[in-house]
Amino acid sequence: MPLLLQRLVAAVAAAAPLRRYLCTAVPRPPWAMVNSQAALDASGAPSQSARALVDLNTTPCVSHLSVPARLVAPHGDDMGSLVGIVRGASCDGLLLLDFIDARHRPLWPHEFAAARGGVEPEGELFVCNPLSGQLVRLPAPGMDVPKMGSTSFGLLTQSQGSHGPPDRYAVAQLSKSSRGGGGCRRVVRRFLSETGEWDERPLVGELEMDPGRSMMINHEVLALGDRLWWLDVAWGACSVDPFSDRPERRFAELPRSSVLPVSDSPTLSRYRRMGVSGGKLRYVQVSHGHKHDKWCVILSFSLDDETYSWALDHSAQITDRHDPCYVQIAAIDPFNANLVYLQHGSAVIAMDLAKGEEIWRGYLAKEFVFQKLLHCSLLVPCVLPTWLATSHIPSAGTLSSNKADCKRKTLADMLVRIDKC
Repeated sequence: MPLLLQRLVAAVAAAAPLRRYLCTAVPRPPWAMVNSQAALDASGAPSQSARALVDLNTTPCVSHLSVPARLVAPHGDDMGSLVGIVRGASCDGLLLLDFIDARHRPLWPHEFAAARGGVEPEGELFVCNPLSGQLVRLPAPGMDVPKMGSTSFGLLTQSQGSHGPPDRYAVAQLSKSSRGGGGCRRVVRRFLSETGEWDERPLVGELEMDPGRSMMINHEVLALGDRLWWLDVAWGACSVDPFSDRPERRFAELPRSSVLPVSDSPTLSRYRRMGVSGGKLRYVQVSHGHKHDKWCVILSFSLDDETYSWALDHSAQITDRHDPCYVQIAAIDPFNANLVYLQHGSAVIAMDLAKGEEIWRGYLAKEFVFQKLLHCSLLVPCVLPTWLATSHIPSAGTLSSNKADCKRKTLADMLVRIDKC
């Protein structure tokens, strides 16, 4: 065979795998429904470079997160009693993980009985990039503050540009502090990635809410705009800007017909959910008829960010020949406010509320259905921007590292990202 022809055949053979590789790559979904229970993987030796793994599935299938157990508990202490909880997701896809001792854990993942003087147990906090698997352990707060009346933590990110990887993040909770004398005061307890340290800032502003009632936080913490939102699905949402040195509280009460007396029922969040879609805070609830009725009504509201009032966007009725009382809310679509995902037994149903029609139906794994019944596990919507797999979690002294990384994209980088889809 002539030398030129040999080279040509070799070049074609080398290019063939690349063509097949690009053609068979599965597109990454724009978002995922992540199980709020983060699993611990006990296999493997301790390593500082250990990463989280995500069993990524296209919505409405459920994605599962696992974290190396030795990364959470390097010495193997109390590994069997640790429970991982996805506390929330940022608007750009980072997750906040909390690993707590199950022996001191509340009954439900997001339950916090503030009305009864509940205590949110201390845990190991991590910020996680679900696509790259990068994990950043936060230092212990190390502050002598009363734990009574503290909420769970939330994660908020900010970027210098309108679109792109975040430059900084804050992890925060609402708490109480007796520092400085003058009795106990409400504070924002926060960790800032810019400083790499914890601090506290007193809350300012008066809330237009019932002074004789305390919030029951029974929902994951949401991030929207420049604020974190702590939710009581029987009453309303309290929001704070954790980056501000003078954080101002705001309260958005639920639509009047949806406000209920104080409820610590962990199952209420199955039928009432909030989420972010189309740049707005959304509230969806399932209203059931009488016990023997074969229908239920789904109401969807959006919050006006100026007046803090709710507008009814959709009202759709579901009729089921079996038992509609088991219809629960799985998630609100972060890109299409008309779409809500419902769980009915082992089925997940994509419902177009604008048309009042079911557009898709799939089924959950049996182990997840059983886990949900046991622990009231929730699904946390997590958006997956195209740049997430190659971006880094911000840290002190690396304000703009992500911006530089986004510009250094080579063909090899693109192939690696496709391979990890």
